[in-house]
Amino acid sequence: VPHVAGKGCWSVQNLVSAISQSDAGRRALVPYFQSIIQTLLITSERPDAEVGLKMECYEAMNEILRSSTEENHPTVGQLIPHVLQKLSATLVGQEQMSSDMREKQADAQALLCGTLQVIIQVLGAASQETKEQTLFAHADSLMHAFLSVFSCRSSTVHEEAMLAVGALAYAVGENFIKYMDAFIPYVKLGLENHEEHQVCAVTVGVVGDICRALDDKIEPYCEPIVYLLLRDLGSEKLHRSVKPPILSCFGDLALATGASFEKFLSYVVGMLQSAMQLSANTNPDDEEMVDYNNELRNGIFEAYAGILQGLKLESMDASKLNGIREHVPFVVDFIEAVSKDPNCDSTVTRSMVGVLGDIAKCVRGVGPVFAQKPFWNQFLSECASSPDDALRRDAAWARDNIQKRMNEDR
Repeated sequence: VPHVAGKGCWSVQNLVSAISQSDAGRRALVPYFQSIIQTLLITSERPDAEVGLKMECYEAMNEILRSSTEENHPTVGQLIPHVLQKLSATLVGQEQMSSDMREKQADAQALLCGTLQVIIQVLGAASQETKEQTLFAHADSLMHAFLSVFSCRSSTVHEEAMLAVGALAYAVGENFIKYMDAFIPYVKLGLENHEEHQVCAVTVGVVGDICRALDDKIEPYCEPIVYLLLRDLGSEKLHRSVKPPILSCFGDLALATGASFEKFLSYVVGMLQSAMQLSANTNPDDEEMVDYNNELRNGIFEAYAGILQGLKLESMDASKLNGIREHVPFVVDFIEAVSKDPNCDSTVTRSMVGVLGDIAKCVRGVGPVFAQKPFWNQFLSECASSPDDALRRDAAWARDNIQKRMNEDR
């Protein structure tokens, strides 16, 4: 009975989730790993397996995949061609299908892409030898399949495939460059998709993944990406939840491309100024807006962190540096205001501390700004007494940089 089988899958999923919380639990699962996977695959292919049962099978399988150990990785790698074959089968003859059948195929594609994402993440964390023997050997086939899925234009599938591509980029690193020419049109489509904002949000996240994978090799593709991100920020149609990650994405791009990002600086800084004004004018009594404002602030600070660290300002000539230096007082004023806001959360606090340190370290001639704005002293002292070890270390680092900069700029 499919209903009973579904309950069995749910039980397996929860059992594995509980057991795999410890290393000992993961090791205990090793002897049963392959047989559980095989049973779930067989169950998902039962003639009476509707979408619900298939979903329960794959969710259970994803859970046990996440619990895998190095001993299981060869088995995980063997799943790739099987899942790819299943995915390819869903892409055949869609033009002749009824809308109901196409919808079912889209659900199946989303499930399979989700499982491939988990497989990629698991193998991406494996040893280099295992990665080369499993993931790298199938990377071309995986990317080809994801590109085929994108052409289906289903938003749910697009989202799942995009997440899988992000995982693949992270796993294969700079080798992902060979897929960029084929992939960039779908990045553009995702960033232009204001109506289905989840797709846009996922695409923004994948741009960050690609930045970390390719580093400065992403530079030839930057211009259209930055243009679309700027357009997204200015769109009234795009859901506001996507906009803080877009700001963070500018930081990823700046960090990856370094000095090449300088040509976008005036546009991006203008958007960051607008975001700071929006944040400053947010109603502190609106609980929903308080949470959003913290996301917005964090996006702003992550953008500045990437810009300050990425542009290699220490070696930038004085004329170009002036544009950044002139903007520093506004950023410091914003940090001062946010630091005094009781609604400011811990993530934002940590980001602010980092940006203060980055400004002091990277921008020559800003010592007087810190001298005129002594709030940082008390703020960093409060952070230095935090129970959070990382925040205490960051606060000490920021203080050292500020004091050094003030001494140098006297």
